[in-house]
Amino acid sequence: MISIRNLKKTYPNGFTVMENFNLEIEPGSFTALVGPSGCGKTTLIRLISGLETCTEGSIWIAGKDVTRREPGDRGVAVVFQNYALYPHMTVEKNISFGLRNFGYKKDEIRRILAEVLELVGMTEHAGKKPSSLSGGQRQRVALARAISKSPDVFLMDEPLSNLDAPLRAQMRGEIVHIRRKLGATFVYVTHDQAEAMSLGDYIAVMNNGRIMQYGMSEDVYGNPANVFTARFIGDPGMNILRQKDGTHIGFRGQKVGIGRPGGDDCLLIKGSVSSREYLGGTYCYRITARDGSRFEMRRPERLEEGDALDMFVRKGDLYTFDERGERTPEAKIPGGVSP
Repeated sequence: MISIRNLKKTYPNGFTVMENFNLEIEPGSFTALVGPSGCGKTTLIRLISGLETCTEGSIWIAGKDVTRREPGDRGVAVVFQNYALYPHMTVEKNISFGLRNFGYKKDEIRRILAEVLELVGMTEHAGKKPSSLSGGQRQRVALARAISKSPDVFLMDEPLSNLDAPLRAQMRGEIVHIRRKLGATFVYVTHDQAEAMSLGDYIAVMNNGRIMQYGMSEDVYGNPANVFTARFIGDPGMNILRQKDGTHIGFRGQKVGIGRPGGDDCLLIKGSVSSREYLGGTYCYRITARDGSRFEMRRPERLEEGDALDMFVRKGDLYTFDERGERTPEAKIPGGVSP
């Protein structure tokens, strides 16, 4: 368990990143911290790891108050975005260096090296230096180094952001595999909400140093608590239209139908195709409604720019939010929307 209690972080220049911040992370879980740049994700990782000190509040790991402990005494390992490998050392030495400093014996170091290199698929590269490795291989070494310390908690700060899309997807699979074998607690920072959903048991959506919603991945996607979460989570995020009374109505682009539906229990929209993007197997259309509001629609068929459309969204696929952007319990079919 990681327990963050009433945390506050203010920098010397007076800027407060977060205040009265609370979060409980379940033992053995994979929690993804997701949000826009500057929302406090990396700061939180650095506070948990001890690389930065909190202004107020406390941090507990495995039932122990670690707020004032040194980073090496917290039982955590951090995997950074830039790998943080020693360029003059081989893969083997990059991993064993920390173990020697912690007083491990030679036989124990050899055993751990063999295990972690096999786990991340880098056994045959043990004698190479980082300069001769690909980005994905370097990140595997960084993972192996973290695993070698047998931490209670893995903290990962956007570890895949420097990789290209295919390699990023492959490494996500590797991280899932490693996590299942180790059974440790993972806290993973990313600005990529698709990555957060694919990896995380739990997602904490952050904005301006606050948690907008925390819960299981499926629930955060299917039951967003506010407009910010609804827009941020999903590919694409939820369409949000402002109603004439100042409230908001939302729906996913995949739920927009074309034509006239049977029955009256639908939001009806007239509009036209503004632009089209082919995504392989489906199209993303940007639609401009007659009242000027804009939204995205996902459909398998090809439409042309300028096509006029009758569209609908069924009531069961609608979400409503109040004037403050907070979720309201029951969706209502609005009489009209305004941009």
